[in-house]
Amino acid sequence: MNHSTFWARTLGFYAVILSIWSFFNIKHIGSLMDALASNTSLSMLLGLFTVFLGLAMIVSHSVWKGWPIFVTVLGYWITLKGMVILFFPEWISKIIAVWQGKNMIYAPIPALVIGLLLLYFGFFCRKS
Repeated sequence: MNHSTFWARTLGFYAVILSIWSFFNIKHIGSLMDALASNTSLSMLLGLFTVFLGLAMIVSHSVWKGWPIFVTVLGYWITLKGMVILFFPEWISKIIAVWQGKNMIYAPIPALVIGLLLLYFGFFCRKS
């Protein structure tokens, strides 16, 4: 299995499982997000882990042709997200405020779509 397929399948399953869990636990997501915004140690740990995951993807997967570009761009996006969490922790509460309330039901949809797309690439497309 090549790196593109590995990352697509791994992140695809992760995103789909997390999205489904979020849909079934939508009432608890708000309190989890509030806890994340109010706990700087937890935010820092999340940021560090996210940067590490993104960098691992960038170092192991830098393919700029065909569908694997999606995996490469996702690696850069994950790294950027982790850096924002680390360097601008005050933004977390602002982002959470946007998703709170009625919008919370829509929060898992982007991850579900990305996860399904990654699974499609990982299982049904050959690396270009």
